[in-house]
Amino acid sequence: MKHNSVSAIINLVEPWEQLEPLTTNRPVGTLPFGGRYRLIDFPLSSITNAGIQNAMIISPRSGRSVADHLRSGNDWNLDTIRGGLFNFPYNDLSLIAPQKKETLIHHYYDNTILFLKRSNSEYSVIMGTRNICNIDLRALLRYHQERDNPVTTVYKSIDAKEANPSTSVLQLTDNGMATAILPAASKNVVPNENGKFAKSLNIYMMSTVDLIDILKEANERGDLISLEDLMLQAVMQHSANAFEYTGYYANIHDIESYYNASMSILAEDNFRSLFYTQRRIYTKVKNEIPTFFAKSSHVKGSLCGTGGYIEGKIDHSVIFRNVFINRKSQIKDSVIMQGTRIGAGTKVENAIIDKNVVIGPNMQLMGTPEKPLVIGKGERIFRQTEVSNE
Repeated sequence: MKHNSVSAIINLVEPWEQLEPLTTNRPVGTLPFGGRYRLIDFPLSSITNAGIQNAMIISPRSGRSVADHLRSGNDWNLDTIRGGLFNFPYNDLSLIAPQKKETLIHHYYDNTILFLKRSNSEYSVIMGTRNICNIDLRALLRYHQERDNPVTTVYKSIDAKEANPSTSVLQLTDNGMATAILPAASKNVVPNENGKFAKSLNIYMMSTVDLIDILKEANERGDLISLEDLMLQAVMQHSANAFEYTGYYANIHDIESYYNASMSILAEDNFRSLFYTQRRIYTKVKNEIPTFFAKSSHVKGSLCGTGGYIEGKIDHSVIFRNVFINRKSQIKDSVIMQGTRIGAGTKVENAIIDKNVVIGPNMQLMGTPEKPLVIGKGERIFRQTEVSNE
């Protein structure tokens, strides 16, 4: 890719309510995934692998977890002399006094336009974080350049039975153009002859000049709508090239989908498709010792991060960094995040345990595959009555 030919915008202003309590104090983009990564690592890595050196992060609500993870952008080679990583906070208009909203609207769009102008890039790519994939942005750029439409969007073919009513689906013409992006529940959305939907990955590529024009028009209207909604309007207005992504994919939209995605990467084919391609996935480096496995430990079909201490049994689970699993404990079909301590004789099954949780000995934490048990960040549980399946 030609130097500075493409700039990138990663939009973290995404629906988060269905992922609570995991997203109570963090955006969807900083959700831990895969034993050591965050969801934002996947679009950032795609940007790095394509040689893009100008990236803007639009952070929602509190951006503390975003800033803590990204720092200078060094881990993604984005701490360059020219260009680099720019973190821009998004403000919730519902919390702003009416007389100040118009000023904030102009401030929001003007800063985005200023970033795009100063990037001096010919093209721009807009990405979200709730669709996990390892996309080749160089191939996407070539595909866009070879076609006449001003916008290119990306989709993944999925079985119609896998879609939920809110799944965003591309309406495709016979010659492969996308004319709209609609919820799967819409009466105008029907599967193709193979029973497939073209699931939108919320990735868009277009001329930087055209994107600036779209933002200017929104600014003049005085409407602060999400960048994602602006892209949906652009697809409907112009029709779009539709680029099919064929690698590993997972959509994170609620607790069950996060749990299922975490379990799916324990399959070797999925793990290799996502992490062991020519395009590496990068994350914040933490130099830690390897996890210690005691003689009493027994680990089967699981993924374990570094810095931990394992004495118990683990079966088909994702264990993050610096996790202590005490003797005679049993972990099965679960996600245990960084810094968690699990007491002796405790049994955990079909659960998602957030960071820095402490669980006492001889406890029973049981969920189901359809409704995994979720323990919020930093909780302390020492009595069985403190465990709630709600």
